[in-house]
Amino acid sequence: MNMNVNKKGAIQKSGGLGYLLVGASAAAWWLSKDENRSKFDGWMTKAKQKFNGETTPSDDAFPIHKAGNPHPEDIADNKMVNEGAQYAVNYYNKKEQ
Repeated sequence: MNMNVNKKGAIQKSGGLGYLLVGASAAAWWLSKDENRSKFDGWMTKAKQKFNGETTPSDDAFPIHKAGNPHPEDIADNKMVNEGAQYAVNYYNKKEQ
């Protein structure tokens, strides 16, 4: 880090402009390839959509589609439904007693 002494003897820090120029040069070099520009464009498009609230969850990740209809061979889902049913029954029994 460069330090300069001004006329009054106080030490001033400098070098921020140099870091900015190095970063801008690295970004320009990276964006010089077509493949990287297309990646960057995709990232920016996704960021704009998220910022504006225009994204929608994918159908596979949205759990409401299979709610109440667990597949018989989906062990984890069946176990979750079974445990949920037990919780509700136990809660009801405790309230009634």
